[in-house]
Amino acid sequence: MRGQLLIDGIDMYAAYGISIIKGSYNNLVAFPTLKEPGKNDWPEEDGQEFDLSIIALDTSEISLEFGFRDDLGFGGLISLLSDMGYHDFRFPALDRIYRLRLSSQGNYTIYPRLEIAKIAFANDFPREINYEYQEPANSIPMPKGYEIDNKDLSDYGVTILQGSNAEILKAPAVKKNLLQNFKRQDGAIYDGEVVKFQTKEVSLKCLMRARTIEGFWRNRDALLHDLTRLSAKTDDEGYEYSDAERIFYCDEWSESYPCYYKSCQTSNLMLNGGVWWEFTLKLVFTSFRIGEMEFLLASEAGEFIITEDGEFYIDLN
Repeated sequence: MRGQLLIDGIDMYAAYGISIIKGSYNNLVAFPTLKEPGKNDWPEEDGQEFDLSIIALDTSEISLEFGFRDDLGFGGLISLLSDMGYHDFRFPALDRIYRLRLSSQGNYTIYPRLEIAKIAFANDFPREINYEYQEPANSIPMPKGYEIDNKDLSDYGVTILQGSNAEILKAPAVKKNLLQNFKRQDGAIYDGEVVKFQTKEVSLKCLMRARTIEGFWRNRDALLHDLTRLSAKTDDEGYEYSDAERIFYCDEWSESYPCYYKSCQTSNLMLNGGVWWEFTLKLVFTSFRIGEMEFLLASEAGEFIITEDGEFYIDLN
């Protein structure tokens, strides 16, 4: 198909008879993975202490599947990609240009009238060059109830899909205390006086919708920016510092969780009748404690009961 992919301004279909196989766009829209931050793991504390004062996005690998009419087209593509390190890939359907370098070739399949090659590229520029932040703008009605730093995900056109609540509520693994296991003695001796929990990774199943590709990129880029930006905070002694820790809030049970963004993976991307992007957003909950929740009295309609003095917390004990 003409106009489907241009590399360094050259139409790949017109020059080499090359087309992009469905599904190749998935890796192009997914957020890049965060580089692993520094951390300390204190045995006597829940979770871990992460250094989020400086964070950076990692290089991502993008796999594209190319369809050819014959091996001459494949040879022409490899020759084009081998003459220098970086090349500009323009995808008109996505309205975006990527600066990629050739990494490796994967599968190569030969059919009677079609040959398909899967080629991996490295994207060393995880953020849009010269990006200027714009507030998300969404006109599509979306369910509310999940927030990042007091901003509802529906503002980005994102809704949380079924199965995510179980991920949020599942218990983290317990930190292992001192364990002594002697060869000449049955069982083991374990220091079980104190129980502390590890951090846990939570995979949120999400769907982002947008009426136009321009609106999609605005909200998608804004979400990535807000997930990874450094915020000015003040410690207990009054000193200011920068930190990328986010607060994830679930309205259904009125609970907040300190966390940071880790990675993203696309499940499905559809560009018909607007943009539908189904993806998994992985957050690391840095501290998660079971059994320290407040119980709030609510009506059958699910609304909190507020006392005359304006308080909604009622001690049920």
